[in-house]
Amino acid sequence: MRTGHSVDADIPVYQTIANILHGEIEQQVYRPGDRIPSEQQLCRRFKVNRYTLRQSLDLLVQIGLIRSHQGKGYYVCGKPLDIEYTISPVTRISDLIRKLGRRPGAELIRQEIVVPPSDVAEVLALSPGRQVYRLEILRTADDVPLSFNVTWLPADIFPGLLEHTELFHSLYGILQQEYGIQLTRIGSTFRIAYPMLQEAQLLNIQPSTNLLQIDSVMRDEANRRLEYTSAKYRGDLCKISISLE
Repeated sequence: MRTGHSVDADIPVYQTIANILHGEIEQQVYRPGDRIPSEQQLCRRFKVNRYTLRQSLDLLVQIGLIRSHQGKGYYVCGKPLDIEYTISPVTRISDLIRKLGRRPGAELIRQEIVVPPSDVAEVLALSPGRQVYRLEILRTADDVPLSFNVTWLPADIFPGLLEHTELFHSLYGILQQEYGIQLTRIGSTFRIAYPMLQEAQLLNIQPSTNLLQIDSVMRDEANRRLEYTSAKYRGDLCKISISLE
């Protein structure tokens, strides 16, 4: 591949192409809203096949730098996402996204009433057989997938919750508005995880991509443990910090 740029033999060709295009976007060779050259033009430029080129473009799509319009090509979105999520008792990821000038989003993928697995029941101090709501939520920033969350809530504390999720946009908004309950984080654990196939598809990443999993427990003002959430964040778009104040 002759490009006029230095090439590291240890880096895959598709990654090198993505790095070159990324650099050109940062240097404003292509500005937000611009259509980048067609696949055919880029294949000729980098002397690669279309499969390799699409791997490169997929990387730029994954970080929110470009977007695909079917039949029209790829367009520059602007700066890639770089979300710093500060973990504290009251921090909400949606608030942090707004402060960065981005648009937070949440899509309810699945909801059901189930008997929770034993580890969830133990964390929430639930008696045997007590049911919970299990919600799968995809969180986004500027429509770019950011995290996949699975949340458990005691069903008897929030009667009729599923009736309020038809126009879902904020779980905590529903809990506060409909039940007068505000939740505070009492603890989180962190680990590296890989996505399940469905999670990889929803997050628009490869199944081999490392994710940062954050498992958190929330309580109400009466000190009842009312939420357990396991969230998997894309490490290429999000970094985590911890506030001790």
